[in-house]
Amino acid sequence: MECKLTMQEKLNDLRKERKLKYAELEKATGISVSTLQRMENDAEVGINYQDIVTIAKFYDVSADYLLGFTDNRKYRNVAIGELGLTDDAIETLKSRKLNNRLVSEILSHPDAKALFSAMEVYIDRKIHSQINTMNTIYTAAEEIIRENYDVSDGDEYVDALHEAVVDEDEYLRYRITERFSALMKSLFDMHKKDALPDEQMGILEEMKTGFKTYLTDKEKQGTERAKLILFAKQIGLNISKLTDEQISLLMETLRESETYKKGRRRK
Repeated sequence: MECKLTMQEKLNDLRKERKLKYAELEKATGISVSTLQRMENDAEVGINYQDIVTIAKFYDVSADYLLGFTDNRKYRNVAIGELGLTDDAIETLKSRKLNNRLVSEILSHPDAKALFSAMEVYIDRKIHSQINTMNTIYTAAEEIIRENYDVSDGDEYVDALHEAVVDEDEYLRYRITERFSALMKSLFDMHKKDALPDEQMGILEEMKTGFKTYLTDKEKQGTERAKLILFAKQIGLNISKLTDEQISLLMETLRESETYKKGRRRK
């Protein structure tokens, strides 16, 4: 999840976040469209420092961020006391034993407040007494009803009182787990495009295309012919350019494949 962005990528992200067209950005900054395009697309272009300052002020980020001296958009130097971190927390972050970028993404996620609130309620036992009080009331009510009335098994009112009693520890930990899982799933979805290198993503796309082609060909030409087309593509053959004799030979070769034979046996 290390994500060292180039200045071109940062400028592009900032503009797209605000949904600005180049003409709108030109009007707001006084920098020509052609210059703005070069700043975003040409890593070799020499950029006027004043243009960088102008762009940084417009987007409300630091020039250091655009120039690559920091990954923080606004903050360059912040007093440690303002962060409220313990010495141990600071040492841990400085040691890089954790993925600090991931820590930052968790802390800045919209769902982080709900997660940490649930953790705080659990760790500080803020509502344990209230839950215990309600559990006592529900348990006492059930006992009184059972002592004074002939209650059959499965009575909906008694069952409701019984089910209302909760294990406060289990309940509160469940709330934490539920919120943590939702936050992690959100980050997972955000980083899907970063999960695999480009070459592996290319292979996956080729596989998906191949399977789609196979299913289409299977409908039109039958299973065996579809397998032959898929096999030919995998080894770089254009089956449409082969003669009937070559296709027949290729089919015989395919039938000798252990993978093909296993597929036949499973049917």
